[in-house]
Parts: sequence; C-alpha cells; structure tokens
Amino acid sequence: MEFPENKKIVLFDGICNYCNEKVNFIIKHDEQDIFRFVAIQSKKGQEIIKYLKIQPTFDSIILYEP
Repeated sequence: MEFPENKKIVLFDGICNYCNEKVNFIIKHDEQDIFRFVAIQSKKGQEIIKYLKIQPTFDSIILYEP
C-alpha cells in the first residue's frame, strides 16, 4: 500500500460527531499540512485497517505514521 510521503494519516469514525469535531480541530490547526484524513468506514479506510492488521472500534481516532 502506498502512503503520501511525509504525511501522517488520521483514521476516524466518519459517523461520530465527536470524532468529526476533533478532525475539524486538527485541520484548522494543521498549518504545516502534516495530516491526511480517512474515515474508517470508507473503502480506503478499510484497506488501511487491513494493511495495519488492526481491529478498531468505530468510535476511534487512530494516528498512523508511515
């Protein structure tokens, strides 16, 4: 699986209001453009979860640093 160079990936529950608030907070404060965001429920999110061999709960926020 190919990941963006020099970026950290935030996997988050795309349905959870709290998770979405935190993602919006990170986006607002990410002045150095460090993060990329992927909803756990999305096709790409599921691919990353399988690649990492993890079983998150859907009310999760996970930081992955490739």
